[in-house]
Amino acid sequence: MLQEIKNIKWYALYVRSRSEKSVGELLQKKGVEVYVPLIKTMRQWTDIKKMVEIPLFSGYVFVKTTAGQSDFILRTKGIVGFVKYLGKNAVIRDMELSRIKQLVELGYEIETSELNKRFQVGEKIQITSGPLKGIEGYVMNLVNSYWLEIALESLGQVIKVKLPEGILKTI
Repeated sequence: MLQEIKNIKWYALYVRSRSEKSVGELLQKKGVEVYVPLIKTMRQWTDIKKMVEIPLFSGYVFVKTTAGQSDFILRTKGIVGFVKYLGKNAVIRDMELSRIKQLVELGYEIETSELNKRFQVGEKIQITSGPLKGIEGYVMNLVNSYWLEIALESLGQVIKVKLPEGILKTI
């Protein structure tokens, strides 16, 4: 039993398009610990503007489980499969998931993009104050604002957070 508790880890699942929330709910009903990071964004249709919650990572749901439960999880409607890394289910580090949760909870403007292996590294920076103090990343300058890119290597994703210049320093 103690060994099984030690083997509980976070994993990422690929899910069908636009089914992140419903897959998360189905897994929760099965007793699986699930995290679907949602961000609020303004959407505009022809005559209506509305704030909506959308998944931060399109097509991904995070589950905390043991490797032995993978078949049980895969039998859930809407799941395509586990995200793989070197032929095995990719383990998401607790630190990476904590960063995602912190960024989502703080309500910063966030967007994601694929991690490019030939990534042109810009200036490396660190956040110097506030609740994100100490987080490092790479910056790209956009009209009077800075975007800190935080690489989530185990997912092959990058989170971009819009921050004021005054709380950043070059490393």
